[in-house]
Amino acid sequence: MAAPVMEQEGVSEALNRVWGFNELRPLQSEVVSASLKNRDAVVVMPTGGGKSLCFQLPAIVTNTLTVVISPLIALMKDQVDSLSVVGVPAAALNSSLSAEEEASIVAKLRAGDLRLLYVSPERLLLPATLNLLKQGRGVARFAIDEAHCISAWGHDFRPEFRLLHRIKEAFPGVPVQAFTATATPKVQRDIAIQLGLERPLKFVGIFDRPNLTYRIVSKDDTVGRIAEAVGRYPDEGVIVYCLARKDTESIANALVARGISAVAYHAGLPNDVRRKVSENFAQEKVNVIVATVAFGMGIDRGNVRCVIHECIPKSMEGYQQETGRAGRDGQPSECVLLYSHGDVLRLKRLLAGGDPHHLTLLEEVRRFATSHECRHKALSEHFGQEYPVSEGGCGACDVCTGGMKRLGNSQAVATRILETAIALSEGEKSFGVGVLAGVLLGSRVKMILERGADRAPGFGAFASEEKERVSSWIHQMVDLGLLQVSSGDYPVLSVTEAGREVLETGAEVSLIENVALVRSVKATGTELDAVSEELYVKFRTWRRATSAEKGVPAYVIFHDATLMRVASIRPSTPENLRAISGVGDKQAAEYGSSLLRMIREFAEETGAGLDTGATPVIQSTKALPKNGSYADHFEAPASIEDICRIASVKPTTVWGHLATWVATTKPKSIEPWLDAETIARVKAALAAVGGTQLKPVFEYLSETVPYDKIRVVRAFLETES
Repeated sequence: MAAPVMEQEGVSEALNRVWGFNELRPLQSEVVSASLKNRDAVVVMPTGGGKSLCFQLPAIVTNTLTVVISPLIALMKDQVDSLSVVGVPAAALNSSLSAEEEASIVAKLRAGDLRLLYVSPERLLLPATLNLLKQGRGVARFAIDEAHCISAWGHDFRPEFRLLHRIKEAFPGVPVQAFTATATPKVQRDIAIQLGLERPLKFVGIFDRPNLTYRIVSKDDTVGRIAEAVGRYPDEGVIVYCLARKDTESIANALVARGISAVAYHAGLPNDVRRKVSENFAQEKVNVIVATVAFGMGIDRGNVRCVIHECIPKSMEGYQQETGRAGRDGQPSECVLLYSHGDVLRLKRLLAGGDPHHLTLLEEVRRFATSHECRHKALSEHFGQEYPVSEGGCGACDVCTGGMKRLGNSQAVATRILETAIALSEGEKSFGVGVLAGVLLGSRVKMILERGADRAPGFGAFASEEKERVSSWIHQMVDLGLLQVSSGDYPVLSVTEAGREVLETGAEVSLIENVALVRSVKATGTELDAVSEELYVKFRTWRRATSAEKGVPAYVIFHDATLMRVASIRPSTPENLRAISGVGDKQAAEYGSSLLRMIREFAEETGAGLDTGATPVIQSTKALPKNGSYADHFEAPASIEDICRIASVKPTTVWGHLATWVATTKPKSIEPWLDAETIARVKAALAAVGGTQLKPVFEYLSETVPYDKIRVVRAFLETES
């Protein structure tokens, strides 16, 4: 019985010494234990679950070599950089190395000085590499990252991964563990079979990401929708995914024209440009990237706050992986998918003639996007896991938070659309969604007038509506099977038998409306008081400069969550700093003096206390208002005190949500929460001081108006400008 105890002590000591963490998550602990017992395994751990730690920690505990097979050079580089910062000897063998760099790595391997070696599948299976790995102390274990690439049933099959079964032939008895963030039960089984794993253990984490809010919105004003979402996350990481290279450039340019600093990224750019964009994003020099789907696999930026899909993804696995790049640090983040039935048809044409399985994967995403079921539930069940939805809903998707509501006059709208479509088809003229919408709107464009469609019943029936809204209704009726669209370059619309039955029998039709986007208040995250938040902002500025100086991603220096803890506790000594979760030995030694200096200076300037022992308030779903969302209470309007009582949260939390609500909904007045005199004083102070910083305003008002109230007034005034 002594061995397991010693093993656990070794794991805990290494975990705290290297990364500054006190304990592993439950599934991480099981995977590490299996690795230390030399067991083969398939590990499915959704993005943000900490799978890298599962294959890094055993190498440190046992002082042996782990070989990690990874598909991307950028991913290898980030992993090696992050390990180097915490003092772990690691390297990557790939085509980007000079002869001298490669010779140095080979020498370290032969001497047994490396703990982790990253290689691509192609490089690993070269005879020279296999012979090299058999020299010196040899390989203790193999870890295959992005292992779903080995399965033809997966969403990202790569033929070169199929050859990895040779590992078992070349290194009999050496354990192999396959890691992936997305795999259905079918793909999990296929991974084990293709790799030839021996009695593999299977570890499957929880796919649900409670800190993510999922929204599906109509793809009407594409750039406007994207700009609106990006605008909710100023100075924070946002990834916009597009299907085509030209779309990344056109959307990035359109965002720049709106004053948003955005950069395009795709495979057609020169290598040095792509590398620079990736580095700038990782180092937080650039915050908004408009990219094709390959971007992100090599980027481990934990504080991406929003992932936007400009086009429907090709698979649920791809969607899960891409949205999983948001909120990897556990903080509240958002995922927005712009849906258009036209995009579905576009993708079907692109996939036509290929593997029929790809069309099946696309249909799964289409059903997900048009469903009225809780998004968290639908995603979990797709990956074979249950997600019981409480009576009040998940609180973190458009369906459960009222982002989608039934159109009150659905029946009348559907009837008018069907009658008009039948009238157009009886005129023996083919037409598409655009023509039908134009007729209903009363458009007198040449195409409609030449067809005589302006004489059709229903012409101008929806003249007071927006085109995007009418188009959305038509697309929904296609999804409901009441209308159908032909394939081909010029899709033709027609009424189905089910549609005619609606007209004959009056069968009920429900159309759904997407309401305005508002930032979710539900998440499991960290909230800081105004003083700690100001220090946290200073930390992030320092981290950005430090990461640029060292040429490594910002998260490698410290994760956001760690900096939040430091800002909240404000330690005064190296010992107190090292005691904070997320601060390891090497980080404390290298960066501790800088952090402590900033804390001292901040305390002197603001009078903030040191060594508070406080930890950031962790907000769970239980902290939400029990009778609706915060927005519901603000609209009532309820007082700050009443909302605190109902939601069991601190006033700072409610004031913070009020500021966000004011900025997004633009109410006519904020006097339900602030008196006219306070509003006037803050307004005058903002005008006198200038800029957007809160501290000068706080000081101008002789510290008589709290930061929370200043923030709300500032948000209100910005909506007036």
